[in-house]
Amino acid sequence: MSFRLKHGLFFLLLLGGLASYGQDQTEQEQIIQRRIETIAEQLGEGDEGLDYNTLLDELLIFSENPINLNNASFEDLAALPMLDEIAAANLVSHVEKHGKLLNLYELQAVDGFSLSLIRQLQPFIKVSDNPEALTFSFKEMMKEGEHEIVFRYQQVLNQQEGYSPIEDSVLAESPNRRYLGSPQKYWARYRFRYSNKVSWGLTMEKDAGEEFFKGSMKQGFDFYSGHLFVQNLGVVKSAALGDFQAQFGQGLVFWSGLAFGKSSDGVSIKRNAQGLRPYTSVDENRFLRGGGATLQFGKFQVTAFGSYKLLDGNVSAITDTLTEQEETVSSIFSSGFHRTPGELEDRQSLTEAVYGGNVSYKGRRLSLGITAVGYQFSKPIQRSDDLSNIFEFSGKQNSNYGLDYSYIFRNFHFFGEFALSQNLGFATTHGLYMTVDPRVTLTVMVRHLQPKYQALYANAVTENSRMNNETGYYLGFNINPFKGWYLNGFFDIFQFPWLRYQVNGPSFGYEAIGQLIYRPSKTLEVYFRFRQKNKQLNQSSAYSEAPIRGIENELRSYYRLNIQYSLTKEVKLRSRVEYSRYKRGEQDVEQGFMMYQDVIYSPLNFPLSFSARLAYFDTETYNARIYAYENDVLYAYSFPAYYYRGIKTYLTLRYNIYKGIDAWFRVGNIFYSNRDHVGSGLEETPKNHRTDIKVQLRFKF
Repeated sequence: MSFRLKHGLFFLLLLGGLASYGQDQTEQEQIIQRRIETIAEQLGEGDEGLDYNTLLDELLIFSENPINLNNASFEDLAALPMLDEIAAANLVSHVEKHGKLLNLYELQAVDGFSLSLIRQLQPFIKVSDNPEALTFSFKEMMKEGEHEIVFRYQQVLNQQEGYSPIEDSVLAESPNRRYLGSPQKYWARYRFRYSNKVSWGLTMEKDAGEEFFKGSMKQGFDFYSGHLFVQNLGVVKSAALGDFQAQFGQGLVFWSGLAFGKSSDGVSIKRNAQGLRPYTSVDENRFLRGGGATLQFGKFQVTAFGSYKLLDGNVSAITDTLTEQEETVSSIFSSGFHRTPGELEDRQSLTEAVYGGNVSYKGRRLSLGITAVGYQFSKPIQRSDDLSNIFEFSGKQNSNYGLDYSYIFRNFHFFGEFALSQNLGFATTHGLYMTVDPRVTLTVMVRHLQPKYQALYANAVTENSRMNNETGYYLGFNINPFKGWYLNGFFDIFQFPWLRYQVNGPSFGYEAIGQLIYRPSKTLEVYFRFRQKNKQLNQSSAYSEAPIRGIENELRSYYRLNIQYSLTKEVKLRSRVEYSRYKRGEQDVEQGFMMYQDVIYSPLNFPLSFSARLAYFDTETYNARIYAYENDVLYAYSFPAYYYRGIKTYLTLRYNIYKGIDAWFRVGNIFYSNRDHVGSGLEETPKNHRTDIKVQLRFKF
């Protein structure tokens, strides 16, 4: 039976079920899921182990402490990632002119607020006559603040290669053939939070394979992260001590951590920098360690910060002209794994000092900012001699400078940033968000980053993971042609004037997403999405004998049908089918198919709830893999790739033991019908199935 015919039958069978089943998550859960999918689909092709906690921390805080629209400032509203700044400015003006809102649905009288947007915002906002507390007292903080302690254990139950028995003589010759530690992964966090004013806490993690309270990790956990953060306390806009994040402008100069970028939403492409923020994640690289503060004087804000931390790097010794050896670092590792002698050898082998500041003017219609940062390493960075690295940073220190702006004129929002690096490399990005009609919103953006631009903490909206060597043109759209119907997406074309990794020449490409949504009520949503990306790579190994390998296209296409529907107030389901196509150069098309059914049970007056999935997938190769979000325990986010042929199942349980005490349990299993093992290298399980579990306990008081 052919690939298309076989999966066409599965598709028809699933549609029969979709006619009567679907899922209605809360708006909060749907928003969080979609935002995870947004960034994971962009980054997942290169990194499936990212920690999204800090990225979603703001949404979780807003869900527990909704913004009161009647006394919210423009900056408060602009912090909501789904709300554009034109609508935020219009709301502040509306409240000043007409008085306080009586209820949320009065927002429909404000330009830029549709019923769909109000529903998205509902979990994170409120309307109240009670003024927010303008003073701060330690007594009130300790009385009203909330403590949270979370413990998590997870493990792959099958024996993996890295933990299997091995002869001592073999291990002595090849010490990196086995992990030093146990297969358990532990994660723990304590956090105190008082509204959105004060936060302090400690986060700890031990990865699977790392030692624990012995050997190389006598201190227990491999990674510890602590923070103290305050904001909105008089002239102190924010202050951070310990681990923190810093974000300015459009990310061309400085933006630590992850950020949302291109997505099916289409028009939400502008970065909304939050300045200093607390760090609560376990990514061991994308953060700052030290301190910083932002002081506010009227509409002006002044920020200064400094960071000093240890990094993992591949250290090698070189001989200079005086025959003396000097240590250099060829690459900085970001995995955070320290499981083998080889990984431990690179652990904390390099120190990094970062210092900088920002001065900005924050008006309702006009914002301007100037940012300057510097970096200093204890050992010089020396990349390989590959031509693609000729413009990459090398040496021990660097600096960057930038000017960013944001201006709102009626229904037009202009934004952008100019940036310069120490070697006079230049980068710039400019965008325009415009509401051309109440039912039509567009965003256009252009970007140009010279090959020699060097910014080590930049994270702007680009296609290239390295913030240089790119020119791009972006058009995003969001159209509401009829009641309940929405059409959104984007088209992005980009070119790389210099060589890149695995691309021995100038290249270009494009990415396009189109999504048609039908949402007739709060209980039903159906959408069809098409996504296609074309990039260029060196010709495949079939041309390896050629003296000069040319460049060929790599085309990926995805077709998705997703239906969500509330069956009852307690039982909900979600159904999805997705088809993928991969074609490289003149090679044959590689295809993939995936479908799943989710069941979610959330009773109103019963302490136990659960979510479960049954998924079937069949991709001809790994290249045709399909990514899908999976429900997980609290503060854990899963977005794995489905590839080859098999069945994936999982069950996530939550039990409210007592007021303020919750327990989670998750078990997942993947079974391959056309493979005799799961994974590769030291992660390989020598069977065609794998089972993993997670157990989590949370205390709130």
